[in-house]
Amino acid sequence: MRLIGKLACGAGAVCVLLAGCGVNGEEYQPKPVPAEKSVVYIYRPYKVLGSAAAPMVTCGHETIEMEPGGYYAFEQESGPVTCTAATEAKTEYKFDARPGEQYFIKEDVDSGKLFTLMNAAVASEEIKDCRRQGIKQ
Repeated sequence: MRLIGKLACGAGAVCVLLAGCGVNGEEYQPKPVPAEKSVVYIYRPYKVLGSAAAPMVTCGHETIEMEPGGYYAFEQESGPVTCTAATEAKTEYKFDARPGEQYFIKEDVDSGKLFTLMNAAVASEEIKDCRRQGIKQ
């Protein structure tokens, strides 16, 4: 019995250490969407075996260093929005923002497709474990 207890404690400590990795910041809280603008969330879910690279991401008029486990939200005027990463040549994602809408852009540096416009229901589950990024360029 003692051996099982020790193994359980060791496994629990490893889980706590792994869960503590990623961005230190405020937990995700949805922003109210103004009627005349849209809200864009850029997020990068934390992966235990994912890349630690933190590329500079420009989306719309905002540029941020996106770390694993982080998110950033900003208000956007209606019209075309382009997202790019400074470290990735030829990586560009475009979409049209409409007033009163919210958009979730998932960043995945480990896949061939860096940016994905996500369904709000799926994204709200993924982003809830992310922390707000604070390094804005």
